Amino acid sequence: MPVERTFIKLGLKRVGLEEFLAKEIERAGYGGADIQRIPTGTRVALYVERPGMVIGRKGKSIKHLTDELAQKFGLENPQIEVVELTKPELCAPVMAKRIAFGLERGISARRVGYTAMRRIMNAGARGAEIVISGRIAGERTRSQRFYRGYLSKAGEPVEKLVSHGYAVAKLKPGVAGVKVLIMPPDVPLPDEIKIAAEEVPKPEEAAPATVAGEEQAEAKPVEGEAKEAKTEEGEGSGDTQTQ
Repeated sequence: MPVERTFIKLGLKRVGLEEFLAKEIERAGYGGADIQRIPTGTRVALYVERPGMVIGRKGKSIKHLTDELAQKFGLENPQIEVVELTKPELCAPVMAKRIAFGLERGISARRVGYTAMRRIMNAGARGAEIVISGRIAGERTRSQRFYRGYLSKAGEPVEKLVSHGYAVAKLKPGVAGVKVLIMPPDVPLPDEIKIAAEEVPKPEEAAPATVAGEEQAEAKPVEGEAKEAKTEEGEGSGDTQTQ
């Protein structure tokens, strides 16, 4: 088999796995997966809002999910790790699904877009973009774009630093698509350079006053002992003269 076909096959397998996980644990707030090969098998990290729904009672749900991953996708000894999202507002897949759910409930696209954008920026995102397109209202298709902050649009930062999310809303007039791009805070951009401050050497500290006081206190008894020795010599000389 040519190398190109091998990569295409692996890509299709990865896409099928992503679609399966998104559908299987959608109610838990699925935010993405990280799959890595390890010496003991395959590590699958699932990022969700509600980990309890993935684990299930006494671990039944996660055991069932592990068996399906091994049978349907041929993963070698899959080891699932459930990771809770501390800030779901910074996860693009989660926000895209929230926007699609709001559209299906009948909320206007303008209101849903601005509300989601405000939540994303309040969570500390550096920048975000929301695009809602399709039959939002009426039979004619149109699109609305919401943009705020700084967001990389090209190059390697888009692939590694920006979170991408897509969702589909099934409305009465037709289907609407939702696309969300979020740049998390404190991401190391290649064009940002930090100059370290020059360290100024500290001046030598003077001896503490307590040490000087102790030295003076030790010197005083020595002087007193010298005076006593002189008086003893004087008394001794006086005794010899009287004799």
